[in-house]
Amino acid sequence: MSATERERRVLDLITSRLKAEGYDVFTQPARGLLPAFMRDYQPDAIALGRPRNIAIEVARDDTAARPKAAALSERFAQSPDWELRIVYAPEGSDDRPVPGVTRDEIPAALARVETLLAADHPEAALLLGWSVLEAIGRLLLPGAVSRPQPAGQLLERMALEGVVTPDEADRLRQLANLRNQIAHGALRVRVPREAVAELMAILRTVLAESEAPAAS
Repeated sequence: MSATERERRVLDLITSRLKAEGYDVFTQPARGLLPAFMRDYQPDAIALGRPRNIAIEVARDDTAARPKAAALSERFAQSPDWELRIVYAPEGSDDRPVPGVTRDEIPAALARVETLLAADHPEAALLLGWSVLEAIGRLLLPGAVSRPQPAGQLLERMALEGVVTPDEADRLRQLANLRNQIAHGALRVRVPREAVAELMAILRTVLAESEAPAAS
């Protein structure tokens, strides 16, 4: 799958979820739909609704996009009615299906994440924790998540399918940014222990809720 196709797939997932939440969504929006403060900025999509309007930017590479993201964040900080949402869709090197795991295998993996965190290796713990998140996604959504998933695509699919709540998805986007930096060679980046603990809490909640019987 090409990088362009990955970007399109991630954008489709985001816009589908936002439409389901009641937003009016426009991809490649016309200039007349954009507020004055955006000036020369053309987002990939906008979502109009409550609690805030959202501008969506899909980027291929976290490192290359960082200067633009910083400049855009400053611009959006002055407009409380708008939120900037940047999602990364890096090109993968292997698009073959990944073998799934059973539910019984996941607690042992979570224990390894805790061991890494206890040994003061939060960066390694975050990477393994995100791997567990993808494994859980593949367990619960085997048809949709059978192949390797860019971090942004994974969480948007899980949000669209209701595996994670909107609040959990928002927090996972922040953690995905950290995960991408660590995975792609940002050796100076340090991961707060609290970030890993929050990821672990989300993983355990998703597992517990997926086991609970549906309300009649």
